[in-house]
Amino acid sequence: MKLSALSGVFSLLLLYAALGCAQQQAVSGPSYLLMSQDPAFLEEISKISSTVYSVGRTRLIKLSIPFSQIPTEIAAKLREVSPEEVYNAPAAQGPEKTADPAVLAITAKVAGARLMGYADSITMTGKRSAAQLDISAASGNRLAMNYIAGTFKELGYEPEWQCYKSRKADKECNIVARRKAGQSGAKAILVIGHMDSTGYENAGADDNASGAAGVLEMARILAGYKSDHDLIFVTANGEENGIAGGYACARKLKESGELSRVSWAINMDMISWNKDGVLEIETNKEFLAHADWVGAQARLYTKLEPHIATPAWGSDHVPFLEAGIPTYLSIEHWESHNPCYHKACDKMAALSWDYAADIVRLNLAVIAGKARLTPLASKP
Repeated sequence: MKLSALSGVFSLLLLYAALGCAQQQAVSGPSYLLMSQDPAFLEEISKISSTVYSVGRTRLIKLSIPFSQIPTEIAAKLREVSPEEVYNAPAAQGPEKTADPAVLAITAKVAGARLMGYADSITMTGKRSAAQLDISAASGNRLAMNYIAGTFKELGYEPEWQCYKSRKADKECNIVARRKAGQSGAKAILVIGHMDSTGYENAGADDNASGAAGVLEMARILAGYKSDHDLIFVTANGEENGIAGGYACARKLKESGELSRVSWAINMDMISWNKDGVLEIETNKEFLAHADWVGAQARLYTKLEPHIATPAWGSDHVPFLEAGIPTYLSIEHWESHNPCYHKACDKMAALSWDYAADIVRLNLAVIAGKARLTPLASKP
């Protein structure tokens, strides 16, 4: 055999050996949680991995190449996890209880039509990605911020522009509204949902005009109550860019000392696409008992069928979980989630506002279960 032929055979053997090593690594290496399910990302990661677990929003993969060889932008969306962190199941049934009439009076105030109106106004601002703030001071993102700040003001709040990043043409800001308990040092409950989208024109209705609308509707209803907890309503920006606004909010609350008083946080993201009535309650394993309690409220006060998923990823609940605060994401069932996720077709027409209203009812019931709410006297 000629030397060139021997060289070719040797090269082939090396290739087979490398592939064998890669396959061995894929079988025996660590599992990684996908921290994005954007279609383009899923296509790229599928080329260098195999799926070993996929239930709801939780998808674990094993890599077929060393982690060190993965491009930085791909590696940033992977987190190594242990099997003990992963949990996906219906919420525990718990003991039979009777719905509290006072809580029912609060949840009865939720209006699907009003939620739809808020979401439609946010959706129709144009292109809402935070990147638009580099292009124009009159972008869809800016118009969404203006609309939300104006709505908070109409509801009786003094909106705070929590700006955290200077863009080329504008500032990237969260819009925050607060209702103080009236006594100093009171614990706080935070409600958050992001306003930005992936940037298609007049799209992002479900992701996440729906969640931002939920924040506004909860703020509207709770404006009629006195609470023994401070209430913090946050419409976050930049969620689609690495949860930028959520992390900025947690950081600013920590700097002010307020974060230490937040005893509970609630996130709403993609709450208006429904095929089976299932709600996913996503948190981290250490807060499973809290999530089961939330699931019990869902069965008491809504028609939702609650499922619990851990670990948490990819939305504005993550920064607060990382700060050790009991926090959950309320989101549509990922087994039958919106087929227009991160696409230009994420429009208002196909969404279920009865389903969204039930998620808002649940989150109000959670607040009513954690805080003492007293109705304010009606104005004459």
